[in-house]
Amino acid sequence: MDDDQFISEAAESFTRPWSDRRGIESIDRNAAVVLVKVPLNQLSDALAEKAIESQRNVMGAEIEVSGACLFAYQLVGHPWSIMISGLLYDPSILQSSELAQLSKQLGQAVITMLVSDGGGENGYDLFEGGELVEYFRGADGELTDDSNQYGIESQRYLLFPYPEDLEDNDLEEDEDSEAQQTAYFWSRRRQVTAEEIGNIWDFTRQFMLDFDAFDPAIDSGYLLGEYYPKPGRYQVQNPGFALVLGYREHRQGILNIPDLVTSVPDLVSVDYFRFGK
Repeated sequence: MDDDQFISEAAESFTRPWSDRRGIESIDRNAAVVLVKVPLNQLSDALAEKAIESQRNVMGAEIEVSGACLFAYQLVGHPWSIMISGLLYDPSILQSSELAQLSKQLGQAVITMLVSDGGGENGYDLFEGGELVEYFRGADGELTDDSNQYGIESQRYLLFPYPEDLEDNDLEEDEDSEAQQTAYFWSRRRQVTAEEIGNIWDFTRQFMLDFDAFDPAIDSGYLLGEYYPKPGRYQVQNPGFALVLGYREHRQGILNIPDLVTSVPDLVSVDYFRFGK
């Protein structure tokens, strides 16, 4: 494949319709995302019952972001609505929102999806009918099992998804291998083997695909235009994501100008809720 063809295919993939996307858009981040399988207006009605401040359709508006707060939004063509923390350094609101109860109240599934590129970890919790239905945590390397917060006993798996590392380093499949992943899994509905998990990243992505769900990697930093937003006033925005396809030389030969292609998510709406100071 020549460079032009590679660039063309990369641009085509990057700009594919957001309504068709499923799974996980990017694992190159640290995030906690909650997905609820209801239209946004139904989720927002439920959140408004508990919030001390509610603002609907805040796209383009200037708002005050503070305290325990979150954004709720939905992508066009997707059955799931999404909740994200309003302040990146304070994800606690997503963990204290009584997600199991929310699944019972709305009569639909709720998924907590976790990803950390810094820690090489990911996972999910699935709630239905007011109960935890499935739990998964995985890591490149060792991992602390936190399933006791749910009062369950998850099964530990040792995975070896990187055979090229084993070959390069002449390692055997044992607990000292640098090629290992660790996973913990529990489910009311199914049992899985280490071979069926295979790779923690593929396993979580396939789970999302099986539920027709999608994490678009839209966080409060994206919506507020600041990488680490702190309490303050912001204009809510939808600037899109940019991919650098290459660089071209400025006509004076001084600057390299990037060739960019931009893809803007098609959002139904964005709502804002605050639950405490």
